[in-house]
Amino acid sequence: MRSRLALRLRAQIDFVRFETKAEIGTFVLNIVLLAVALATAIYLMFAAVLASLGLLPYPFGTALGFGGLTTMLIAASVTALLAWLIGAAIHELSLSRAEFERLSRLDPLSGLLNRRAFSDVMAETKVNGFFVLFDVDHFKAVNDAHGHAVGDAVIVAVSQELQRVFEPAHFVSRFGGEEFAVMICGDDRGDCCLLVEQARRSVAARRIETGEGTVSVTLSAGVADHTPQRSFAAIFEAADRALYLAKSFGRDRAVHEDESDELLAPSRRVAAGGRRR
Repeated sequence: MRSRLALRLRAQIDFVRFETKAEIGTFVLNIVLLAVALATAIYLMFAAVLASLGLLPYPFGTALGFGGLTTMLIAASVTALLAWLIGAAIHELSLSRAEFERLSRLDPLSGLLNRRAFSDVMAETKVNGFFVLFDVDHFKAVNDAHGHAVGDAVIVAVSQELQRVFEPAHFVSRFGGEEFAVMICGDDRGDCCLLVEQARRSVAARRIETGEGTVSVTLSAGVADHTPQRSFAAIFEAADRALYLAKSFGRDRAVHEDESDELLAPSRRVAAGGRRR
């Protein structure tokens, strides 16, 4: 019986989410009804045993009426108080756990999704789109010249601009260091290019205050196609390769993975000509 009662209580706790006072009230009501039913059954059982043994100090009818009512009132009052305290405690724990889980998915400096959370999003995303890898140009030089506090301010400013440009329909993350990743949901390449260029121009136009004036930075970007059939490792490798080309060909630009051969063609022709000579 004790194990069944424990299972019933566990079922009540698992069933209620404890996110609102109404849900706590539902939990309290269910527990009170369970406790009253159990207490009444136990009281009636003992009253019947005592009556059969002639040990009941008052008539059995009185025991059923007054004693049963008293038992139900006491059981309901005590159980309601205890159940409310337990429900409130579980409610606070649920809120704390939810907040902890939320914070564990965010980068503390930028407030964007961190790499682990973004990877989870990518694994769950089953639509066509574009994966964009942004990198702040000459970020180390900014840190060396102005200090890490200004470097942090740059990261925050870039994060704010990316969040502003890429609406909630898309996913933005700080991938690590001065790298940012964006998942653009939608298979229109033209729209993707417009968003990426808008993001780069917004960041370039942003002025970050320092103790000696203002600084500004630019972004390079590598873009890769995202399809449900393509692994994230392959998508990331393609975007990273495109980003490398954007850096190699002057920075402050975006390169799509399809442009790699076109960009490398002149150097390949030069190399081929050199071999022929």
